[in-house]
Amino acid sequence: MKKLILCFLIPLFTTTVFAQTFDKDKLDLYFQTLENNNKWMGSVAVSENGKIVYTKSIGYSDVATKTRPTETTKYRIGSISKTFTSALVLKAAEENKLSLDTKISKFFPNIKNADKISIANLLNHRSGIHSFTDNENYLSWNTKKNLRKNY
Repeated sequence: MKKLILCFLIPLFTTTVFAQTFDKDKLDLYFQTLENNNKWMGSVAVSENGKIVYTKSIGYSDVATKTRPTETTKYRIGSISKTFTSALVLKAAEENKLSLDTKISKFFPNIKNADKISIANLLNHRSGIHSFTDNENYLSWNTKKNLRKNY
């Protein structure tokens, strides 16, 4: 019985004693150091129990005009969305909500060869789908400012 009680008390004690505390000043110093050394630009939000407890924006949201970011700055996220998408797809596969072997024709039947391309192929960048960044005119339209307000 003593062993059983200890099995419950030790984890409770260690998680209570060693729980992390939020140190706003330490984070401010860290982000200030990054900014001072031109090592990072962007915005950060930390939440705890669904409530935002810390926000910080450093660097520029637009380097050319030296526009500083705010809490409401909208960023063009680019390739980082691949990481989040992959994590969500793998989580869904882990929960048996989808299979990595599923052909994309189930979702996108109009794509050429969709019946031969699996979700795993997409995650591994082995789908054979043309990359629009390989187009000759890609840089001519990609580098132009997008005037849309909501994207």
